[in-house]
Amino acid sequence: MTMEVKSPVPPMPSSMAMIRVLALIALFAGLSVVLVVHFTDPVIREKELQALEQAVFKVIPGVEPESAVRISYSLNAKGLVRLEDDAAGAANLFAVFDGSGKLAGIALQGAAQGYQDVVRTLYGYDPECECIIGLTIMKSTDTPGMGDKHTVEANHAFMDNFRHLSVKLTADKGSVAHPVETVKHGTKTEEWQVDAISGATITSRAIGKGLRQSTGELLPLIARHLQEISKIPRNKEKSGTEVKKR
Repeated sequence: MTMEVKSPVPPMPSSMAMIRVLALIALFAGLSVVLVVHFTDPVIREKELQALEQAVFKVIPGVEPESAVRISYSLNAKGLVRLEDDAAGAANLFAVFDGSGKLAGIALQGAAQGYQDVVRTLYGYDPECECIIGLTIMKSTDTPGMGDKHTVEANHAFMDNFRHLSVKLTADKGSVAHPVETVKHGTKTEEWQVDAISGATITSRAIGKGLRQSTGELLPLIARHLQEISKIPRNKEKSGTEVKKR
């Protein structure tokens, strides 16, 4: 009778060896993520800036981008700072001048929590009428077909809210006299109210809230610095666009 010889069981790797392998895998994965972010982040930022630049002219009606001039600013309670084109991503105010050098409007950003995520908008402000004169959705991931960017902007009745939405300041220019208010669809009675989209009330309210917060914070500051904002810088006083081509 032949005896079966069993092969020796290979020894299990030590726990230290396993830890070293896992550490190397984690290090490689982490390094890969860092490299991907490093190389893609500038591209993403560039595309976002391009979309922002295009939207600026979209919310200021009556200007031709080919002859208009956009000046980027950072505005807060500490003051007004003009930014160069390569730093426009840090701006929160864009002054737009027509071909004759006259201030055509000011583009500002709004943001507030929607149904699924923050709804971001860009809107045009006319200091002469103290009103919002245009709006576009920069980002909305709310329910497709109800609160997403395409559906909202395709709703002409809703977008008409922002052709002449009153944001008049008080006599002392210290605050908005009647903050933007979103009301139930079909119940708008005041020029500072936003008539909500039927079936997308949460998105409508997010848009209105973003405008209310932004105008409440920035319009009194704009009034304080309006003389400076209204003057086109000397090095921009020429025909043709000064917007950086990308």
